Amino acid sequence: MSIFAERTAVVERGLALHKMIRLLTYGLGGEGWLNFEGNEFGHPEWLDFPREGNNESYKYARRLFHLSEDETLRYKYLNLWDKAMNDLEEEYKWLSANYTVNKRL
Repeated sequence: MSIFAERTAVVERGLALHKMIRLLTYGLGGEGWLNFEGNEFGHPEWLDFPREGNNESYKYARRLFHLSEDETLRYKYLNLWDKAMNDLEEEYKWLSANYTVNKRL
């Protein structure tokens, strides 16, 4: 996910798909947007919770909150996308908009 690595179609499609899923979830979420801190940027290593097979180790059961702040990683683009969605909602208020449904009997 380094910005210095070649831009491959797989990574670009993955980022685009991730952004589309976020936008769809954001738009259909009703009156709120729930984002789990730490999960939005993924894990560059595998995720393995403490268990008997790994000697109850927490080594790979951590959240890497710094990924979006690292200017050399492409995770910053996902963070900017979230900021843009939040700014757009702040301007147009579609999540908190009061609307009525016309009922024809």
